Parts: sequence; structure tokens; C-alpha cells
Amino acid sequence: MSNRLTHVAVGFIFSVPLVGISYYFFSNDFQYLRLTLILSVSILPIFIGSILPDIIERPTNPGHRKFFHSWFMLSIFFIASFVIAFVVIPRYDYLLFVYLIFGFLLGYFSHLLLDATTKSSLQ
Repeated sequence: MSNRLTHVAVGFIFSVPLVGISYYFFSNDFQYLRLTLILSVSILPIFIGSILPDIIERPTNPGHRKFFHSWFMLSIFFIASFVIAFVVIPRYDYLLFVYLIFGFLLGYFSHLLLDATTKSSLQ
């Protein structure tokens, strides 16, 4: 269980600031109330993204990391996060749904980054 708590904690530490920074830099009309709304609503997608790989592929044995714990998925989520951060968010400015997706992707990305630093790494 502590592994799941580690994924959640690092997911929040990594993702919440990036969601806030993306709103701050890409917003044409920055407002603290909107920032608070975006950050508070992004908490659930970040939480889900940070534990979803272990829900899909349960860590029952050391070799549990298959497709959803792979370098391929890490690269797909990195590219998707990059596109959302630098293409979609600046275009739509204050579209809450975009920040939710971005938070989910960052949570998933942080999970895979943590798993990449372990002894068994990613597939």
C-alpha cells in the first residue's frame, strides 16, 4: 500500500504545480478564482492517473509491468502532455476539460517515471 501512496504523493507534487503553471502562463485573463477551481478540480484526475497503471496491471509479481508500464506508453503520454500543454491549452485558454485531461496525463506520466527509476524499470 505504501507504493500506491508514493505514486499518489509524487503525482500531486509533480502534477498540481504544472497544471497551475500552465494556466498562469497560457491564460489571457488570469484570475485566482479560476486557478483555484482548476487546481481543485484537477485533484481527482491526477489521483486517478497516478494509480491507474497499477489498477490495470496489478503488481502481483515483480514482472507485472507489461503494456501499460512500458517505454512506449511513457512516450505516448509524454507527447500527449506536450501537445495539450503547448497546443491545446493556449488555443482554448479557459476550458476546464482540457486541464482535467492534462492533470490525468501528468499523473499517469509521474507514475511511469517513478516506475522507471526502480530496479525492474519499465518494459
